[in-house]
Amino acid sequence: MTRRVFAAAVLLTCMPVLAVAEDLPSKGVLTHTVAERMIAACFAAQADAGHARVSVFVVDDGGQLIAAARQDGACKACADIAQNKAITAALYATPTRVFADLSFGVARDGVEAGLPGAAFVPGLVAFAGGLPVSTTAGGVVGAIGVSGASEDEDETCAQAGIDAVADILD
Repeated sequence: MTRRVFAAAVLLTCMPVLAVAEDLPSKGVLTHTVAERMIAACFAAQADAGHARVSVFVVDDGGQLIAAARQDGACKACADIAQNKAITAALYATPTRVFADLSFGVARDGVEAGLPGAAFVPGLVAFAGGLPVSTTAGGVVGAIGVSGASEDEDETCAQAGIDAVADILD
């Protein structure tokens, strides 16, 4: 009898919490398996294009690491850059190219640089190669950062990673 009363009390106590939980929106999450698939697609795109070897980081929407890899022979220092590109893209929900354009202008000559100080924010990367990963509904679930080749080539590899999992980004 005491157990039944206790169970009923616990259930009644949790009822408001259960009702609130039903109102919470569901949110997609990047898994390690998905991140590994993205990295493999980046490496394949790099190999197909024949440009410099790269490092790839995939992070969640809070900038926390899910998976990372550096190709054999890739620039060692570029791993940190790839990580910061991914973090920047995740936390600002914006491609890092946008920060390059704001900091240095589209032609990278300083003309029409709307926010030149952005390039000096610690940890923020102001050149292409970091892309947010969004669901089809537009919710950012993470980001990918690629570094080791030119900024355009890095961004192309990052996009290949996203394209490889586009079918599951519902």
